[in-house]
Amino acid sequence: MTEANEAKNPKKTISVSGNIIEPFAKELVREGLVTQDQLLLAQASVENLGVDLAHILISRGFLKEEDLLNFLSKKLSIPLHKPKTEEVDIEILRMLPFHLAKKHFAIPLYKQEDGKTFVVMADPNDASAKEDLRGYFPDGVSVRLGSPQDILELLEKHHSRGSTVEASSVVMEMGDSDDVEADLETQKIREMASGPKIIATVNNIIARAKKEGASDIHIEPFRESCRIRYRVDGTLRERGNLPKSMHMGVVSRIKIMCQLNIAERRVPQDGRARVRLVGKPLDMRISTCPTSFGEKVVFRLFSKDSIKSIEGLGFLERDRKLFTEIISKPHGIFLVTGPTGSGKSTTMYAGLMRVNSPDVNIMTIEDPVENELEGVNQIPVNEKTGLTFARVLRAALRQDPDIIMIGEIRDAETANIGIRAAITGHMVLSTLHTNSAAGAVDRLKDIGVEPFMIASSLKGVLAQRLVKRMCGNCKQEISTENPYNIPLKKNYISN
Repeated sequence: MTEANEAKNPKKTISVSGNIIEPFAKELVREGLVTQDQLLLAQASVENLGVDLAHILISRGFLKEEDLLNFLSKKLSIPLHKPKTEEVDIEILRMLPFHLAKKHFAIPLYKQEDGKTFVVMADPNDASAKEDLRGYFPDGVSVRLGSPQDILELLEKHHSRGSTVEASSVVMEMGDSDDVEADLETQKIREMASGPKIIATVNNIIARAKKEGASDIHIEPFRESCRIRYRVDGTLRERGNLPKSMHMGVVSRIKIMCQLNIAERRVPQDGRARVRLVGKPLDMRISTCPTSFGEKVVFRLFSKDSIKSIEGLGFLERDRKLFTEIISKPHGIFLVTGPTGSGKSTTMYAGLMRVNSPDVNIMTIEDPVENELEGVNQIPVNEKTGLTFARVLRAALRQDPDIIMIGEIRDAETANIGIRAAITGHMVLSTLHTNSAAGAVDRLKDIGVEPFMIASSLKGVLAQRLVKRMCGNCKQEISTENPYNIPLKKNYISN
C-alpha cells in the first residue's frame, strides 16, 4: 500500500491510538517485535501522513495486532480481553453514547458485583476517555485492554446506531427546512446533555441531596445564574448556584433520564426515573415547568430508607397504640389528613408495613407508586389512559383484597366506592386534604357522601404536621424554672 493510499484510507486497518504506543516504541525494537529500520520508516510516515504509529506498523505488515496487544498488556499491567456478544448488557452498553464509544474505542459490557462497570478499551491510558467514562459511570469502571476492531464490531452490532442514522437522514431529506432545523437543534441539545461535565453535575446534585436527607430538589433559573435548593425537614435550603450556561444542559440531562421530550420547553412535563447511589436504588418523580428565564425542575426523591416503622414516626405512645389498633381492624375506613408534604404517605406506608403478612391480601392504588413494598400489590393510576382511582378501585375490589390503600380521595365517585368497600368487609386506608381531623367529615359530606354512610364506616381520622427535629449533637435539656438557661451566680450584683 502506498503512502498516498494510506492517507486516503487510514481506517482500513483499525488499530490502537499512536499515543499509547509512542512511549514504548524503542522497547518494540529491544524485544524484537520490529526492526530499527521498520520503526524509523513508520515514524517518518506518521509525520508525513498524520496516521498513528500503530496503524502504520500493522498495515505495512511490520507487526501483528495480536503481538502488539499482548506487548501493551504486559507493559501497562492491564489484562487483555476479547469482548463477546454473550457478555453484552444492552442497558449498560447504551449508557455510553455511540459517538463517544466509537471515538474512544471503548465498550461497556456489564455491571460487576462490586458496582463497577466492566469496560474494554483500545487505549486505557487515554485521559479524555477516562473522564468521559467517569461522567457516565460514577460508581467506577474496571478496564481491560482490547482490539479496536473487536470493540467497533460489537458496538455497531448492538448499539443500533446505523439504523437510527439512516432513519433520521430520511426524515431530514423529506421534511421542510423547519423540520431540519428542529432536528439539528435537538441533536445539539442531546450532545450538550451527554457531556461528562453535565452528567457529573446532575449526579452530584442528586447524591448530595440524598446524603442530606432531602425530600425535594429545586433547580431554578434566573437571569444570571441557576439556583439549587433542597427541601430538608420541610424547609428549603439553598445549596449553591450553577452558571446560567449550564442550565439547559442540566435540564436536558434530567429529561433524558426520565425519557421526556428534550425539544419541548414551552409546556410542563412530568416523568419518573430510577438511579443507583452506592448500590441502592433511588426513585425520583420529576416535574418541569417553564418560567421567565427557562425551565424550573423539581425532583421528589423516594427511597426504601424513607419507609419508616410506626415506632419511627415520632408518635406519642398513646397515639401510636391507637393508630396501630385502628389499622388492625378487619373493616372500616381510616383517613390521614394534612397539607401537601406533611408526611401522609409515609404514615400510610408505615401502617401497611405493620399489617403486611402472608395471610393478608393488600392492594394499593397510587398516583404514582412512591415506594415499592415487598408483598404488597401496588397499582399506579394513569389518568391519560382512563385508569382513574375509581376505575382501579372497582377492579381491585374484584381481586379479593383484605386491605386497600387509596393514595388520595379526590372525588365523590372514589369516596363512595371506598366507603362501600369499608362497609362490606374491607379495611380501607386513604388520605384527604383537610386542615383538621374534624374537617374530614365535612369534606366527605361536601363531595357527596351520605352522613349515615360516614357514620357506619369511618373508624378514625389522623391529622398530622411535620415537626422539626432538634440536632442530636447540640440539643440540651433546660430547667423549667430557668427556661433561658441563664448562668446564675450566688454573689450576683446588678449594675
